[in-house]
Amino acid sequence: MKIIYGVGGHGNGHITRSTHVINFLEKNGCKVKILTYGQGIKYLNIVKKDADYHDISGFDIIYKDGVVRNYRTFYEFLKRLPLNTTKQFIYFFKMLYQYKPDLVISDFEPFSQIFAKTVGVPLINIDNNITVNILKEIPDETSFTEKYFTQLVIKLVERKANYHFVLSFADKFIDLPKESKYKVIIVPPIIRREVIEIAKKKEDGDFILIYQTSKSLIEKINELTKSFPEVKFVSYGLDLEERKNLKKENFSRENFLEDLSKCKGVITNGGFTLISESIYLKKPIFSVPIKGQYEQRVNSFLVEKMGYGKSSLDFSTNDFKIFLRNIEDYKKNLENYIQDENKIFESKLLKIISKIEPGSLNRFYETIFITVIPVIQLNLLKFFFAKIFPIYKKQIKRLRNII
Repeated sequence: MKIIYGVGGHGNGHITRSTHVINFLEKNGCKVKILTYGQGIKYLNIVKKDADYHDISGFDIIYKDGVVRNYRTFYEFLKRLPLNTTKQFIYFFKMLYQYKPDLVISDFEPFSQIFAKTVGVPLINIDNNITVNILKEIPDETSFTEKYFTQLVIKLVERKANYHFVLSFADKFIDLPKESKYKVIIVPPIIRREVIEIAKKKEDGDFILIYQTSKSLIEKINELTKSFPEVKFVSYGLDLEERKNLKKENFSRENFLEDLSKCKGVITNGGFTLISESIYLKKPIFSVPIKGQYEQRVNSFLVEKMGYGKSSLDFSTNDFKIFLRNIEDYKKNLENYIQDENKIFESKLLKIISKIEPGSLNRFYETIFITVIPVIQLNLLKFFFAKIFPIYKKQIKRLRNII
């Protein structure tokens, strides 16, 4: 079976779990072509050098001083839209004519979803992002645009798939629609093979692991660690002041996973991947989500709701005192979390794929695209660059001046 696998290229979370799924599919006889960009390509070049991938260019999030800048993100999206759309439009036909996939799988990547819906190929979505829009309870936003911008982006990116795998460590807080034409399946988070292996020899050490990457947080984290001289810290990702109770490590995947398996707790942002892996390893979490990143706020909120750790909007010493005071209770709650590696997800995915008939690309659509669309494509491009682009360019300059 030939599969197009679209992967969001912002951050490492999407590509990390997708690589596991892709390896699983290839072991089961599938041929996979990956569509990704940004961090996705960097990760593949390190971890999966034999991957068959194509750089499609895509949506990115703009940060400044450790805060998501929603208006700047929107501006950069608009600025790149004409060129990105043109490149993707051309590759669209290349995939249709040359590759002819039997199935499209997407992890928060819109182009692959649009392709599947347009040509009638079965679509499977795999992500955690949609959780933001289907929770029974939600955290308050920290700014007016934070929540609504995130929800809007998710609605724009996510197409209704034939099957939608929702990855969650807090399924009891998800409010599934009672009636849906498309099947929504809640499964535990996808865990990397390295984490599964290291979980077999995990232990509770005497230090708190810190993983943060935003340089704007250095001062706050230094102050937090100074306030608790009796607590041992090991830090990855930032150039912190090394002292008696703080050990600074250069990042390496092997050493980081080793320390993750041996720590007594984790300080991190609200990223879904590290939170999920920490929960799998039964490690209490002190989560400080990136400001402006509402999806991280939701992940952090759910950590606290499930009793797996403490959520904090800042590196508050009072919040951290609460975390330390309750760390044994968090461990007890984590012991009740059960996940049998990735077996539930893998068995459900294989069952769905077995129902899909190879060569199911809609021939009606294919005929139309081969005969009519190339003519329309050329005329649309001509109209765009002659009429629309000059106006668009003028508006972008105006928007840049406002920002």
